Amino acid sequence: MASRPPRDRPAILVVDDDPDVRTILSILLSHNGYEVITAGDGATALELAPVRRVGLIVIDLRMPRLRGDGFCDKYREHGGDAPIFLVTAAQVDSETVARYGADAYIAKPFQVGQVLEAVERLVGSP
Repeated sequence: MASRPPRDRPAILVVDDDPDVRTILSILLSHNGYEVITAGDGATALELAPVRRVGLIVIDLRMPRLRGDGFCDKYREHGGDAPIFLVTAAQVDSETVARYGADAYIAKPFQVGQVLEAVERLVGSP
């Protein structure tokens, strides 16, 4: 198991309305040395992101209350600058992802190696 990251290291915010996906991503990331914060929808994520030093946001696109694309718009409007990584079952392409203000995406179902590779590319290894 990887060692714990230093306390000043930015956390990864995992946002998905499916508790199983949140759990899988949380376990995967924490076992690879990342601090993880979770939210079940975009509205809650908007409340959490400014309070914590978030270094990456991993977010689903289709959720109740505030969808991932709406989150991206509002987060960027309020000066949020952490990379955003969409993990979605929706059909998207690079152009759409960029229009949302996200930095990368992966389709569900995903392979854990692909998620870790993207996270390391966006924020670096712990």
